[in-house]
Amino acid sequence: MPNYSATRQEYNDALPSWRLVKRCVAGAREVRKHDEYLPMPDPTNQSAENLERYRQLKKRAMFLNVTGRTRTGLLGAVFRKTAEVQLPTGVQYLLENASGDGTSLEQLSKEAVGECLDTGRGGFLTDYPKLEGESGRPRTAAESAGNQAWVHHYPAESIVNWREDVVQGRKRLTLVVLRELINKPSEDGFTFDPVEQYRALFLEGGVYKQRVYSEDAPEGAESIPADQAGNAFGHIPFHFYGAENNDAAVDKGPLEDIADVNILHYGNSATVEEAGFISSQPTLFMTTSITPEDFAKFNPNGVHIGSRRGINLGAQGSATMLQAKETQLALELMRDKQDQMLMIGARIVQKGGGAETAEAVRIRYSSDNSVLGTIAGNVSEALKLAILDAERFMIGQPDLAGTVFWLNQEFFDEAMDAQMILAQVQLWQQGIIAKRDLRTNLRQAGTIESDRTDDDIDDDIEAQPPVATSDPVTGGEDEQ
Repeated sequence: MPNYSATRQEYNDALPSWRLVKRCVAGAREVRKHDEYLPMPDPTNQSAENLERYRQLKKRAMFLNVTGRTRTGLLGAVFRKTAEVQLPTGVQYLLENASGDGTSLEQLSKEAVGECLDTGRGGFLTDYPKLEGESGRPRTAAESAGNQAWVHHYPAESIVNWREDVVQGRKRLTLVVLRELINKPSEDGFTFDPVEQYRALFLEGGVYKQRVYSEDAPEGAESIPADQAGNAFGHIPFHFYGAENNDAAVDKGPLEDIADVNILHYGNSATVEEAGFISSQPTLFMTTSITPEDFAKFNPNGVHIGSRRGINLGAQGSATMLQAKETQLALELMRDKQDQMLMIGARIVQKGGGAETAEAVRIRYSSDNSVLGTIAGNVSEALKLAILDAERFMIGQPDLAGTVFWLNQEFFDEAMDAQMILAQVQLWQQGIIAKRDLRTNLRQAGTIESDRTDDDIDDDIEAQPPVATSDPVTGGEDEQ
């Protein structure tokens, strides 16, 4: 039986870090489920008393979710402006329903950017319906009715195996194995049980094939997807994206360093809270010359701290209230780790001081922006390739010129004053830049809405009434 569930060593090595980041992003409730992030002070003592003490330790520990807040801020920086999208008519449906489950193209890209921040990798698979027909001829209307190509997003944890080989002097993807969870309904239909299956994508003899393996089909159910003309594909329509580049190698997740420090900060918090709980409460010490029997006789109601009753300690007795002094070591460790998290990348969601200029902010955050810009560009390129593969099925050939998908990379407001706009117009009038370049610059500056295409602007200009100007000779008005 084929070992379809085998995982690559690189996958096994990176999996703990991926899970750490995702748990930190999920928040305190998820982190507290896993004891390895807050070790038990005395793991050899399994008594009920020690286990209860550890439970209270975890309950008091504060998890400051800097990782999750940083992720939210970075996503907001990318999607503060809508993506630049232009699709041929045959694949326009992808804008509103890219995966067949109602996920829009923008939401699909948002999931990918978030995954790339968490793990540093992921991928898009363009999947096709199984159609009957002869190879080498276009599909008939009946064969094509209701059938569409979809683009599915796979997170890093689902891409368990892959292989690249050199084919005709080029490194090409020849194997990808994707783990999927299918919800199997119960007999009454009210509950669902997750069932694993593995979708293996092969390139055999220059032909793209799919095999789906599960416990019910251990040998795999094979299919050979075809393009619009019924021909098999010569490549695997799966496209990796990464935090550094878009090859199959495992890139380090940008949020991993923050998550590591976040967990250490969580441990310091547990120490501070535990020490505060134990030592912050005052303890009464008493010395007395009388016997215990006389003490009970003279103080029938016992000792009440803060009450209006007095305590009889005899002729030579004394009482002292002691309270431990505050220790700063654990608290300083927490503050150091907060500063470290800000240095690594959390600063991008921190509001700058009022006296700090926008240029100073850009310089201070330049390294964070370069990483985020690389991620946005890599996801854009991978998703565009997936869309082009969908076009091979829907319209026959990919429309390279008519297909545009590019995520925003302007993470700060680039304000353009009137003088700068005038300078841009003069460059256009002098023939140094094209009108399209002028409009692109105005879009990036926010002067023109980013989702307005050149065709939209030209149509609006043609539809508007002529502009009336004053005639310098007659003093009347001319129509331009």
